[in-house]
Amino acid sequence: MSESRLPKTKKSSNRLKAKKVVEYFHPREHAILAEYLELENKLPKGARKIDPFEIIPFEDDYDEAENGIICRPNRGGRSDYVALSNAVARIALAPIRSSLPVWGSYQDGQVFHTRQKENESELPIRGYRSDPVLVVSINWADSGPGFSWPVKYYISWIPHYERYVVTASYDSPEVEGYLDIAIGDLPEGTEIEGGLKNVITGHWGRDAMYLQGWADCINAGIVKDPWAWREEISWGYDEDGNELCFLDDAETEEELDDLEIDEEEEENE
Repeated sequence: MSESRLPKTKKSSNRLKAKKVVEYFHPREHAILAEYLELENKLPKGARKIDPFEIIPFEDDYDEAENGIICRPNRGGRSDYVALSNAVARIALAPIRSSLPVWGSYQDGQVFHTRQKENESELPIRGYRSDPVLVVSINWADSGPGFSWPVKYYISWIPHYERYVVTASYDSPEVEGYLDIAIGDLPEGTEIEGGLKNVITGHWGRDAMYLQGWADCINAGIVKDPWAWREEISWGYDEDGNELCFLDDAETEEELDDLEIDEEEEENE
């Protein structure tokens, strides 16, 4: 071979594999979103036979970047629907997952945090980008110096289905079994003080009878007065930790007093 000629190129066996770009969602993601949003009529043909509730263990060799976000096992044996809501939240929050609440610890010279496995995994590359908007960020309580319980609420636009998804993100899976869950969906044009408020306060009110009102507002986000929303909830305990009395709509304090008097009279007879 002439020394003045360049050698022929050889096909490299070490080339990087081109990453797959999906316009909106992979078939399994479509199955999950359509089920959660109750919009099966918008389900693409290729996704109609996929079980949206199928939970795939972490140990399985499943590539979410290549095949789409899936339902993963949870902590505490929650229902399949909670697994579905987590998958929806992960799809919606993917563009900002590195900024979500996280709890970290340091042990034996190593740093560990609750989103380590989540943030190190690769996710699908999409042909669109729709960044979630922070609705409000709160701290439920402080269980010790530097030990807070933050929750961030986001609203995300889901193309193709043309709905907003509202999510709640924690720094630990202890509360919901997952770090992130979807807590509701809304149509385009929803008012902040209307439908969005109802979803957020509905999430607060779900277990309110067992709780004190949240302690602090970390970031008001797009909510004009988060404290006003807080005041509309019937919490189970006051600011001093005293249990409050919950009455049914059909019962009044006067009726309860009458009941106690009747019981005393029966005991004296």
